[in-house]
Amino acid sequence: MAIATKLETKRLILEPLQLSDMQAIYDIAQEKRSIEDFQYVACSIDDVMAWLEPSYYDPDNLMWIIRKREKAIGLFDVCFEAEYSDLDSHVCRIGYFLDFREHNQGYATEALLAVINWLFCHTDIKRIEAGVTLHNIPSYRILEKAGFIREKVVEGNWKWYDSVYDSAYYYLLKTSIQ
Repeated sequence: MAIATKLETKRLILEPLQLSDMQAIYDIAQEKRSIEDFQYVACSIDDVMAWLEPSYYDPDNLMWIIRKREKAIGLFDVCFEAEYSDLDSHVCRIGYFLDFREHNQGYATEALLAVINWLFCHTDIKRIEAGVTLHNIPSYRILEKAGFIREKVVEGNWKWYDSVYDSAYYYLLKTSIQ
């Protein structure tokens, strides 16, 4: 499987997540507005370790910390398995979150485009999948700006606190960006 490498964009640096980054992730993930579609809010640094450490050691996952001028502002995760399709190979699913104070500045789109480019150039991935709740309009607009296509909507499959939401599932094919 692939190994995450440092990615640089015009304004951001995406670096492979280190265990020493857990405090920065905790600082972001304890805020509900930052991490909504992950169905997770951090309660302690130990909580973040329990959440991320298994993926950190899993060769089927890649995680980057997103930095702006050396300050951690988010996390980007790639898992080399399908989210909702029945594909067994050449597919991955992605997820990302940013500190809510960094929303609406194009950082998520910038990070997403860097990861897409890296995946299609440095791995055998041919399809990238992503899921997002329909009420999280900024997140699915980010996917659509990057060329993702909405494949289906599943009603009532996402529970967040005491509410239930519908989800949209997106995909991007390597052939659609060449």
